[in-house]
Amino acid sequence: MRRKRTWIIIGVVVVLVGVGVTVANNNQQSAAQAAQATVQMGRVTEATLLSTVDSSGSVAPESKVTLSFGASGTVNKVNVQPGDRVKKGDVLAELDTRTLALQVAQQQQAYLIQQAAYSMTTQSDPDAIAAAQASVSNAEASYKVAQQKYASSTTDQITISCNNVDNALQSYNDAQTAYNNYISNWRVQVNGSADISPQKARLTSAKLAYDQAVANCNLAKNSTNNSGIQSALAQIEQAKVNLNNLLQPSDRTMALAKMQLDQAKLSLAQTQQQLDKAKIVAPFDGAVTQVTATMGGPSSGTIVLADDGHYHVGLLIDETQVGQVKVGQAVQFTFDAIPTTTVTGTVTLINPAGTVSQGVVNYLVRADLNPTKSPLKIDMTANGRVVLDMHSNVLAVPGAAIRTDPKGGYYVNVLDTTGNAVRVDVTTGFTDGGLTEVSGDLQPRDQVYLSAPPTRATGGTNLFGIRLGGG
Repeated sequence: MRRKRTWIIIGVVVVLVGVGVTVANNNQQSAAQAAQATVQMGRVTEATLLSTVDSSGSVAPESKVTLSFGASGTVNKVNVQPGDRVKKGDVLAELDTRTLALQVAQQQQAYLIQQAAYSMTTQSDPDAIAAAQASVSNAEASYKVAQQKYASSTTDQITISCNNVDNALQSYNDAQTAYNNYISNWRVQVNGSADISPQKARLTSAKLAYDQAVANCNLAKNSTNNSGIQSALAQIEQAKVNLNNLLQPSDRTMALAKMQLDQAKLSLAQTQQQLDKAKIVAPFDGAVTQVTATMGGPSSGTIVLADDGHYHVGLLIDETQVGQVKVGQAVQFTFDAIPTTTVTGTVTLINPAGTVSQGVVNYLVRADLNPTKSPLKIDMTANGRVVLDMHSNVLAVPGAAIRTDPKGGYYVNVLDTTGNAVRVDVTTGFTDGGLTEVSGDLQPRDQVYLSAPPTRATGGTNLFGIRLGGG
């Protein structure tokens, strides 16, 4: 009976000891889990680390112009409204151009006429040359006829006039002979009647008639009318001049023809320019942002056009950071209006002169945005990050995970597969302020301790105060 009780007591003790062990183990696991729950963890990641200078600005178009009419008049057409997209060369609005169009047509006709005249001057028409040559031949023929007529008429007139000289001379000689015979009589000499004699009177009359005949002959020789010959000769000279001008125009003729052509061209261009000024034409592809021109209104209305195919952002960079910014550096942009969108760009200009606001000096840095299909709009707020340095595809851990070894160097505590903290020595590199580049026996997605790892329990006691496990 005593043996049976002894076995019962031993069995109870064994059961109680087992229960104590189980309770102790459960308490130990609960404590470990509670400690683990208060530990902050991070991960090893494969990342691209950036060193940046951050600022913000507004989205601006590459170009933005206010277009207006260059002429006065009444608006006849307005072809666009705000929001419309247009191409370079599109007519956005125009005045009533009927009068100007007619003037252009007239100047075009005048210019064509001068072109024809200039062409004929520089390269004569073969028909015109043939006609001029025929005119020369005709003039020469007319000259020969005039010469013949002149020779015939001159001979007849001189013959008639000069024949009278011979007759008058014969009469004069006869009168002289009669007079000489008369005064040879001694009685006439005694009486002294020679000067009043009929013989003297006939001699005087014959002398007058002879002198008159000589004068008439000389007059016929010297005053024959040759106007026909002179006129025919002038016609020859003119015909030759006309022909020579066709074959070899003079420098003066060429210059005059060129000047007249240039004047006609200038007049046409001036009129065309006036017609062009009566239209508002898009100088580039873009979007219409404002229209004040109205149908039937005055020509003072305007149209605002923006080149929204190319955007840029002006960033104000503090003087303490602008020295790190260089033309050509990449820029990353996010936008308040479309927070899920990121657009890249490039620094293209750094203003050498700063602006002072409330004692702070900033410099304007322009960054051109790369082409994008994102729904950007003019004046959107853009948050820019100028990339000063970049380390791509490196292993990185949060900075809080890195521990300094008192003996030198750095390490991180990695959670292994058994739940234990394992020290891994690392070499640190570039940091962006949040993550730090590391190299060592690490893999992406390894968990690292951001705070000190918990201390693991090494043993416990049972319900009877007996220490369990561990040493």
